[in-house]
Amino acid sequence: MAVIFNSLLILIPVISSQVLDSAYSGAAFSDSPGIEAIDQTRSNIDSAFASLAPRNPQDRLRYWSDIVARELNDNDISAARGFLLAAPQMLDKAEVKELLAAAKEERVQRADDALLAAAVRKLPFDLSEKYRLAQISARIIDSSSVEGAVEEPETKEVASEAGPEEELAVGGPQVELASSRPEDDSRFLLLGTFADLADNSKRWLEGDRIDPIALKITAIGLIEAETADGRSQANIRAASILKSAQRSRRTTDDFKRYIAEHVEDALPDAKLRTALEGALSELVTTEIRTERVKAAYLASIEPRGLQRLEADLIQIDRIGTLTSPTAAVTLLEKVQDSADLRRARLIAEAGGDRAVALVKQSGAAALRVADTGIAWTFQMVLQVMGLTAAGLALFFVTWSTLRRNIRFPRKKAEPMGA
Repeated sequence: MAVIFNSLLILIPVISSQVLDSAYSGAAFSDSPGIEAIDQTRSNIDSAFASLAPRNPQDRLRYWSDIVARELNDNDISAARGFLLAAPQMLDKAEVKELLAAAKEERVQRADDALLAAAVRKLPFDLSEKYRLAQISARIIDSSSVEGAVEEPETKEVASEAGPEEELAVGGPQVELASSRPEDDSRFLLLGTFADLADNSKRWLEGDRIDPIALKITAIGLIEAETADGRSQANIRAASILKSAQRSRRTTDDFKRYIAEHVEDALPDAKLRTALEGALSELVTTEIRTERVKAAYLASIEPRGLQRLEADLIQIDRIGTLTSPTAAVTLLEKVQDSADLRRARLIAEAGGDRAVALVKQSGAAALRVADTGIAWTFQMVLQVMGLTAAGLALFFVTWSTLRRNIRFPRKKAEPMGA
């Protein structure tokens, strides 16, 4: 009995820690958060914005306007929009009442669009005009980027994997490598072509300063572009966002290592180098070399590793879809591991551009507002069942021991006639 008792005392804390870890760590996060998690996270986001406002109600409007002005000065239209949408949480009650009344009069379908239009009118005139001009500028940058990829198919940057001096512009994505295909598709803004990939692969083998992670991400994106299904398009967009974050060096060291491990699992260095050396060993035409390099990458892919990497790409693409590619890079800047990536996706799902604004204001702490709840996986159910069984066994052993070793004195019978 003593052995069983001591074993249970050790086993119960171990199982309990595993249950708590599965329940409240990113390991139990769902790839697609449920409505309960989204609603709770949205409530947490609203509370976080409310905590940012000054205690004095008279100072709140000025404080809120100054923050919006700061983001506009930084050319971060997504963060500025996020703070505008957070106006009901940051302004005093009288201002909020006027704001909501004005939003109801807006003839738009989406509630956020109505709130945004009303919030812009609460800004000082010069600041509201600056916001409108910033919106127009952002649209022009996005459209000109796509047009540049179509109208100048022969132009390209030779050092496509260059250093931090070629960072992603804040206003929108830059055209790193233009596509030779006459398609108005944003997937070519950052991925380039297989011919570009062949050139950079040759430079990588020769020892040039080529980032192998960005090179492999480019290859995976281009390979996915050959498949015209919804999932491949999501992976292409995510690869572009991830490549932008990698090139601009706006990822944490931990997340860079995490992505590097998953990319290595999908395209192992040793296997890829051997395949590329064979593909580039002979002097052939550009077209033949390009096809051989493409075949080398295809032959080097590990399906299981690619599947794990695609799980991360899905999260990154969803973040970019809910906000914008540039805003997605801002959110990825605070991510350290898989759990943080899912947290970033959840706050983007719950708040949209509000998530960008909160991250700009609170940094990595903003990711902690993500409330995932408890995801009841099969493994977690087994752990809870094991914990319950261990608890019952401990109770039974304790009760049996007490019953066996503790004897209560019997009450003496009273003498006759007493």
